[in-house]
Amino acid sequence: MPENRFYKPFILLFAFFIFSILPKEIYGQETNSQGQARTLINLLDYVSQDYAKAVSDGQVINRDEYKEMIDFSGETVSLFDSIVTKVAVENKKEISEKLRLLHDHIKQKNSKELIAENAQQVKKMIMMLQLIQVSPAQYPDISAGRKLFRANCQSCHGKVGEGDGPLSNTFTPRPANFLVDSFMQFISPLQVFNTTRLGVRGTGMPSFDKLSDKEIWAVSFYVKSLRFENKFSKRSDSLEKVYNLIKYKNPLSEVAHLSDVELAERFSASEKAKSIAAIRLHQSENKESASLALASGYLDDALNLYKNRQFTLAGEKALFAYLDGVEPVEQQLLAMDANIVAELESKMNKVRSSIKSGEPLHVVESNITEAKASLLKASQLLGQQTYSFWFSFLIAASIILREGLEAVLIIVTILSLLHSLKAKRAVKWVHGGWLTALIIGAASWFFTGWLISLGSQNRELIEAVGSGIAVIILLYVGFWLHNKTEAKKWRHFIDARITGMLDEKKMFGLAFISFIVVFREAFESILFLSSMQLQLDETSVNGVWMGAVASIIVVILLGWILLRFSVHVPIRKLFQYSAIIIMILAIVLAGQGAHAFQETGLLSVTSIPINFHSGVLGVFPTVETYTIQMLVGLIVFFMWWRRKNQHGVKKAMKRLDVEYQKVE
Repeated sequence: MPENRFYKPFILLFAFFIFSILPKEIYGQETNSQGQARTLINLLDYVSQDYAKAVSDGQVINRDEYKEMIDFSGETVSLFDSIVTKVAVENKKEISEKLRLLHDHIKQKNSKELIAENAQQVKKMIMMLQLIQVSPAQYPDISAGRKLFRANCQSCHGKVGEGDGPLSNTFTPRPANFLVDSFMQFISPLQVFNTTRLGVRGTGMPSFDKLSDKEIWAVSFYVKSLRFENKFSKRSDSLEKVYNLIKYKNPLSEVAHLSDVELAERFSASEKAKSIAAIRLHQSENKESASLALASGYLDDALNLYKNRQFTLAGEKALFAYLDGVEPVEQQLLAMDANIVAELESKMNKVRSSIKSGEPLHVVESNITEAKASLLKASQLLGQQTYSFWFSFLIAASIILREGLEAVLIIVTILSLLHSLKAKRAVKWVHGGWLTALIIGAASWFFTGWLISLGSQNRELIEAVGSGIAVIILLYVGFWLHNKTEAKKWRHFIDARITGMLDEKKMFGLAFISFIVVFREAFESILFLSSMQLQLDETSVNGVWMGAVASIIVVILLGWILLRFSVHVPIRKLFQYSAIIIMILAIVLAGQGAHAFQETGLLSVTSIPINFHSGVLGVFPTVETYTIQMLVGLIVFFMWWRRKNQHGVKKAMKRLDVEYQKVE
């Protein structure tokens, strides 16, 4: 078998890779440019809303407010100038000119309508730069927001947000009253988020930089719900029914940064009050549907970016529409209808391909419309499914079985060879490798929050690199096995190499093979199962645990049966069969690894009109995955042909030598 030194580069590569992708959230908060961008957006909101308190009909009505408007608008210019020194911005000249123009308009005491229009226009341009997250990944939990509000905000803003908390009289100005319609209708959740994160200078409002983004979004959506709580009833006003009718035209990515006044423009006079209440009082929904709604919102963002000729950002949004929106619910959808998964993947790839190749706008728009129709179909399918104990059990079991079969085949192949050679010490190392991978996988179950914080792109990258390492190792092992099946080399190997290798105690390579092939499957399984358990009640979560345990037992039992069967296979034939199995698995893993690289956006996606998709076989209908699998297949064929040709030449030379001796 391969010796220890062969694996050291891969071990170092894997360790470096894992360390390098650790999310920044683990060791720091927002970068300086992100903090400046958030401050810039917040200042523009503040100017657009409070300018009316400073100037009326071209006359200053409040000198302090007017001075603040001058200072703040001037600060937006300097903030943006600082940002562009750290981040590449395509339309920086246009944005810079608009910020300076806004500052000049305020100096000239122009109308509040003009100031508000200009401030909001340039704010949207800055938001389109994607310098900061302007909406949450999932619909915030208002109930969690209420608890956070009472723990952190109630002392100043009061129990229901009227600005009458026990400490309210100690501040000038007093804390904001969140129930005042004339004030809150102009405030967006994003503005609440920015104010909470940054604080407000010159007031008692501190910055809450120790709360996570998820927690601040929950507080922000709760604050926006306050003025509707006593005016509408979710049940009697059928607000959830209203929300379900309007949610696809009002995705979370837009709801998060639109004020109630801006939302009202989307509805008729008779329906706007109830529609806005339905949006603001909406509680976080079924997480699968929310995930697909997020994908739909990202596609809308991608289209808007494409319209603004920000092609790179549009491609990134389209990529994350799949990674953050579709991929988290892929296993649930597979259990219900495998065709919808293939359809979604095909449509989402089509969107990414058209954006990357710079297709005309109407083509990109058409592709996005088709993808959103498939998302709606998938969402309706998920909405019909109730997660009973047995349904959760079956999904969990199917995930483990699907991911475990490849690893079992490789481990059983290696163990069969070692048992046939009576290499007991080596067998222990192989068992140690896969058991270590299982233990790490099981332990990672308790760190699901950290796993999710890695981000879909980094998780896919881990899987992709793991697949790549596994392919290289399998090709090496496969060639080695195949090479030893030649009779002369086989005898030499038995007589010299095996005993020597095992005596040298270079067993770490064996352990590393078994660790890698099991770890990549365990890692992916844990990700799927951990995301499932976050979406289920206690009874259904028990189904996930039971399904996982049952399927692990089945996989181990299957491995034991295969191992027992292999004992009856002649050792030389066993090497031949093992070489074939390993080569086939290398081709399968090559397809899976290429697909994972595509999902990270590091490998392009070029769809082909073949409606066949199989994750188990590593077959995906794209030019890139087929090309990489064919390349691995050609390497396998070339090495086989070369060995066979060399063997044929040797036999021919031997026959010629015999004939020559007869002649003599």
